[in-house]
Amino acid sequence: MSILPLVLLVVSAVLHAGWNLLLKNADKKYIIIWWALVLGALLGLPILVLHWPIPIQIWPYAVASALIETIYDATLSAAYNKEDFSLVYPIARGGAPALLGLWAILFLNEKPSLVGIMGLLIITLGLMVVGSSKLWVKGGKGIGSLSGIGLAILVALMISIYSAIDGGAVRLMDAASYTVLVFLLNAIFVIPVITKMYGWRAVLEEGRSHWRQVTAISFLDIGSYMLVLIAFSLATVAYAGAIREISIVFGALAGWLWLKESFGRIRVIGAIIIFAGIATILVAG
Repeated sequence: MSILPLVLLVVSAVLHAGWNLLLKNADKKYIIIWWALVLGALLGLPILVLHWPIPIQIWPYAVASALIETIYDATLSAAYNKEDFSLVYPIARGGAPALLGLWAILFLNEKPSLVGIMGLLIITLGLMVVGSSKLWVKGGKGIGSLSGIGLAILVALMISIYSAIDGGAVRLMDAASYTVLVFLLNAIFVIPVITKMYGWRAVLEEGRSHWRQVTAISFLDIGSYMLVLIAFSLATVAYAGAIREISIVFGALAGWLWLKESFGRIRVIGAIIIFAGIATILVAG
């Protein structure tokens, strides 16, 4: 892997950890996510207009990705309501690379080298160490609920599926306009869900009351998403998807610094393992 996609992935990881941290502090998380999607789609609309009409072969990718991400948004919100940010985020992001590597091999015809596969496995191990760190706490204190951990694992599955879909799509269309299209479709698909859950009055009030938070999340989210898709178009999706998940290290650090959640030696060890895996992938090309 060259330096450019690596830099894009690291910046994307920082942005992603940032908007997830902001979301953790929100009350009605699903409404905040929806407003962020709407704002992101509106901000990127000129890009989409410039590339209109959308090639017919792109629509199945975009619709499938947006549907999966609609489930992802709801599941992520529920997981954050159940458990600490520093537990949910690492498990959700940490479980995705191995699955994404499998989907990339099966459906994107990627053929990682032996060294590259070793790098993927090392990164996955590091992510799992970071994500399972609460299980190492003496006396069992801090272990998450089964429902919270289960939701986080489901989020990981959703991430791997939509990442594989997007990895195929950006081989057929530029990443920027595809990002906006997915944001737009995702925002549309979420409408019946949030209106049934909260009603329009609550949706409007939440957007009005938290517009600063919505704006920050929107910019961070669409920026993170666009950068990772550009990286997907420049590098092997299996490799890029694994490196992208270093966001869990940034997320755990953020939870420690700002939410006063524990970090500890186990997560330090996990972070070291992750960066060893990244170095292995860089060697693999």
